[in-house]
Amino acid sequence: MSVAPDLPEKYYLDNFIYLLNHVSQLYADILNESERAFFDDFLSLSEDAQALYVRLLSRRGDWFRRDKIIYSEISDIDGAAGELSSHRFIQIYSIGSGVIPDETDWLNLYTRPELASAIQAQADQKPVSSLRKPELLALMMEEPEVYVPDLPDTDIYCVYGEQELETFRLLFFGNLYQDFTEFVLRDLGIYRYESYQLNSASRWCHQRADLEAHRVYHALRDEAGDLKDQSIEALCLIADRLPASDEPTLRRRRHRFLVDIGRQLERLGDTDSALAVYERSVRHPARERRLRILVSQGRNNEADALASDMADAPVNEEEHQFLLSFVPRKMKYNRELCRRLADRVSSPEEDILTMPAETRLSLGVERAVAAALESESPGDRLVYCENLLIPGMFGLVFWSAIYAAVPGAFFHPFQMRPADLYEADFMALRKSEFDTCWQALESSDVLLAHALFTYQQKQGIANPFVHWAVLTEDLIRLSVERIPVSAWQGMFRFLVKDLRQHKAGLPDLIRFPKNEGFELLEVKGPGDTLQKNQKVWFAEFERSGIPARVIRVKDDPTVTGGGLTGAQRGEENPEE
Repeated sequence: MSVAPDLPEKYYLDNFIYLLNHVSQLYADILNESERAFFDDFLSLSEDAQALYVRLLSRRGDWFRRDKIIYSEISDIDGAAGELSSHRFIQIYSIGSGVIPDETDWLNLYTRPELASAIQAQADQKPVSSLRKPELLALMMEEPEVYVPDLPDTDIYCVYGEQELETFRLLFFGNLYQDFTEFVLRDLGIYRYESYQLNSASRWCHQRADLEAHRVYHALRDEAGDLKDQSIEALCLIADRLPASDEPTLRRRRHRFLVDIGRQLERLGDTDSALAVYERSVRHPARERRLRILVSQGRNNEADALASDMADAPVNEEEHQFLLSFVPRKMKYNRELCRRLADRVSSPEEDILTMPAETRLSLGVERAVAAALESESPGDRLVYCENLLIPGMFGLVFWSAIYAAVPGAFFHPFQMRPADLYEADFMALRKSEFDTCWQALESSDVLLAHALFTYQQKQGIANPFVHWAVLTEDLIRLSVERIPVSAWQGMFRFLVKDLRQHKAGLPDLIRFPKNEGFELLEVKGPGDTLQKNQKVWFAEFERSGIPARVIRVKDDPTVTGGGLTGAQRGEENPEE
């Protein structure tokens, strides 16, 4: 068992300075005068003052009580605070001297008993012991000059510079949901990241306008909070205020957010507004949602035109599978389109396995099926790997292509994946690297050697496709031995058609018969059905001739306990 390393005493300061230096070097032309001054002034501070400032920034809020600030690694907190104040990084209010901030948020720093005691100290006050803290705060805010002198005598610090720091964080991470925790997770060895070059060619932002547009987007996301709490009017306003930009990351985020807004408008019953919002997004499932609305509103001509466009050029396989299911059920009047799609419908092979409900519930349906099949065919090996084996092997085989040096793909050291991994031109921008990786699939021997080499060299490094706990060397050897290279090629080519959608939906189990071959098995418990992304993969398995089937589990009403029964295969309709 590995032991987490001890962090340096001021590790947080080292990380903070690294971030500032990284941004100032890569984005010097984008920073404004205030942000450059923030950087220069901070570096001019003493180490204690720097450390205190970073400590305060890492805490919640802008206001702090001096008597609650204790950091053993800072030798002189008062001196450091004074230095920060002289450089306008913090403002110090001496409450005991009657220096009271104009704002009132700082009063929340005091406990209910402290507030009650200060108010009760005034002779003309009635007893306040029954009042809650919000009520005490309301009284305090009415006449702070009267009550504040009786609060505990401690200086109050107000921290400045958060707006400048937000700029540095946004430029460093490309978002505002990551923070300095990323440094700590890396330093503790919890996460390891691939090494890639970071320089001016790799930066994601190239002009101030893009930075400001991202800032607006993040502010709107914060304002929106949980979309379920927003009214129809507020949702429409947020959609209208989203900044339009050709910057790839922001364009992607805007289209995703519009789909989220549209979906919530649907839930609120305003399908007209939802339709208008969906029309502004090119992200799946925007067209799917539009078609559903048009059909429900009886706007058949518009629905026909949209469905025809989708059938001619689906944005992904999931949209295609949606059409195969939706059109025959909801657009029967369009016989021509129904006929076109009927030729594309396929159904996976299905078998029934009956077992005691107790067994299914105690083991979990997938492991119960694996145990039943191994019992039925001694020597067979069943591996519960779901979405882990095939994408994992893809991650190993195409590792060098995934982490190729493409401008804008990697811009900070904590990226598990390239920023454009799910973009339409991802492979085109790395064509030569992918062409080289495809050569690893010339034969089973070459594939095995390549996969094992990467497995051993990159062990433990974060990769969006590789789950190290499941992808063992033994499983790699067995799967390459049993699965033909042609099958690997077919599955990988289908996977790269839509890396976001196709890395999920794979069957639960892979079966390796005693002597040779393999089979993919999707397990469905009582009442469970195939999801769209699962239907997508089964359609591909059928096209490619890859052995795959669905095992539907039914509870045995005649058995209340005991061991597993065997598989009972027949002509039963699993939908009955």
